[in-house]
Amino acid sequence: MGSNSSNQILFEENQTCLICWEQINIRELTKCVRCNISLHHLCEETYRGDKGYCKCPHCQRIGSLGSLRN
Repeated sequence: MGSNSSNQILFEENQTCLICWEQINIRELTKCVRCNISLHHLCEETYRGDKGYCKCPHCQRIGSLGSLRN
């Protein structure tokens, strides 16, 4: 058994943020690799607060969020 990981986050048109329900630009996209929900990066940071880790607001898995950053 092994795990599969990918360094690609797929972007579909007209995605809405799970937290604020607004449209997401590709530069603002954060996705959960487990349940495939989409968030704005800023909404995720606000939701995370002062915790030292990310946690999906939908599936509650720790460390499952990924984003594109330059």
